[in-house]
Amino acid sequence: MKNYSILLVEDELAILNNLGTILEISGYKCYKANSAFEALEHLENITPQLILCDVMMPEMDGFELLQKIRQNPKTASIPFCFLSARADILDIDYGLSLGANGYITKPFTAKDLIQTVQKLLPKDE
Repeated sequence: MKNYSILLVEDELAILNNLGTILEISGYKCYKANSAFEALEHLENITPQLILCDVMMPEMDGFELLQKIRQNPKTASIPFCFLSARADILDIDYGLSLGANGYITKPFTAKDLIQTVQKLLPKDE
């Protein structure tokens, strides 16, 4: 298995740490951001193979973060998946219309998370 890195963006620390634990146990390197601004700072120094991001965050929500990521040529092609309690079809459609590659609604299982991550990560050449 290729050594993939994932940027996790979640304002609730307990959820952020749980996501990190699940993914690290599954063999992924995780970078954690507690806000959209922190995620943008990380992206100045790293290029993860996937970004998993909450929608509802203070100051800048996940939708806004995705728009900034897609506007930057350095980060525009990084696969991006929302993890959100906003399960309304309008929210999901909006997130996908902005360029998200996936949308997982909370609550979800570790198995759902890993399956989605595997689906969204680039395949080995």
